[in-house]
Amino acid sequence: MKKEKYFQFPLFLMRDLLEDKEQALNNILCYGAYSFSQKLYSDVNAAAKQLMYEYYRGDLSNDLRNMVTKYINDEKIEIDECYYGFSDTVFNPEVEISQLLEIWKTDTGFMNKALEFYKMKLIFNFIGITGNYKFVYDAGAKIHKSINPKEPMPMINKDTLFEYRDNDKTEFELMQLAVYIGIRSIIGKKSYCKTNKKMILCRAFGYSSNKYLPEVMPDLYYKYSNRYHIDKVLKSLEFNTWNLHFYSSQMRGMYVGIKNKISLETLVLNAETNKQKNKIQQLKREKEIARRKALQHLNKEPHLNKEYNMN
Repeated sequence: MKKEKYFQFPLFLMRDLLEDKEQALNNILCYGAYSFSQKLYSDVNAAAKQLMYEYYRGDLSNDLRNMVTKYINDEKIEIDECYYGFSDTVFNPEVEISQLLEIWKTDTGFMNKALEFYKMKLIFNFIGITGNYKFVYDAGAKIHKSINPKEPMPMINKDTLFEYRDNDKTEFELMQLAVYIGIRSIIGKKSYCKTNKKMILCRAFGYSSNKYLPEVMPDLYYKYSNRYHIDKVLKSLEFNTWNLHFYSSQMRGMYVGIKNKISLETLVLNAETNKQKNKIQQLKREKEIARRKALQHLNKEPHLNKEYNMN
């Protein structure tokens, strides 16, 4: 079984999903690729080798090509015009790598850009995508700078992202994805949690909680605030292949669980156990309030043990 690939991203990127799904999902892709790249080890030798390989192939970004060309013109990098860095069938430009490493001792800006390029190349190969490395990196870095430390960071499956980005989807299908991601952002790393429809809808539209909602929301937000429409989406997520359980019975809110992490029976057991605990706590509070009222009433009465003058 192949391991599934996921992109993690800041929740606020969901705000454009229902208006411009291609742009929203491309932003998620850019940030996901950038985020992956930041977790990779900075192997300067491998970066130098990759840089020269792409230079000889003519696939470098303009800024990196200009940097390499500058040092070639300054005679600090020697170009192999005969074999283009190959020895037999093996690419091993030892001279160029050695010269680049020496240059990078002082030109750290050049080195950092080469490392960025190398990491993005690895990420593109890992994810199985093509495109402009620099554009994706810069777009992801820009998004990264705007993330609040407390911003929820949900994930989306790579195949799901491309399925929704590259194919026409109905409003209902887009809402399925939005609500699903919203729910997963609430559950986080847990197997289940208790939530409510208002919170789910809030997350589906890219906001961490109701207090951050702007005064005016898109028309679709108000449409799916209607019980009929949101219930229809929630039921579809449970019936189809979205891997979710839902449970609510004579309680405020609902319990949501991830099917491959918790069974429906266990979810219901936990929900009913918590409901029973809440009832017990509520009864204790009611008794305490009643006790205090009784004591207040008694304190207003004449003292029952008052000593009377017998003379």
